[in-house]
Amino acid sequence: MKSCLLIGVNHLGSLIAKKMAELGYEVMAVDSDESRINLIESLVTDAQIGDSTNEEFLKSLGVSEYDLCFVTIESDFQNALMTVFLLKELGAGTVIGRASSEIEEKLLFRSGADEVINPEKLAAEWVGERYGD
Repeated sequence: MKSCLLIGVNHLGSLIAKKMAELGYEVMAVDSDESRINLIESLVTDAQIGDSTNEEFLKSLGVSEYDLCFVTIESDFQNALMTVFLLKELGAGTVIGRASSEIEEKLLFRSGADEVINPEKLAAEWVGERYGD
């Protein structure tokens, strides 16, 4: 069975966790906020409270064993950037980061992200495709 690690349980993270579980993935969710973990616990295979910028904590998760690693931290871009970098340093395969600007996209790619999701940019593209002539 395929598995994914989701770091950052916010609105986007919750939606990704739900979709990945529907697609048959085992989902491990991680956040530093216990209340966020409590909200998602029933949707995922496992969940942990922890600091994703702590290398030892990430090592304990066995990051190289996951097929996909999503970093959807939105409240602290520096933490997101550091998490992406550490995941790649620890041997994670495909790492997908979340950005809210083009400069954040560039920085995430330079830190090792394999793909970057920019929800606002994707929404604008969808609007253009749907309503543009």
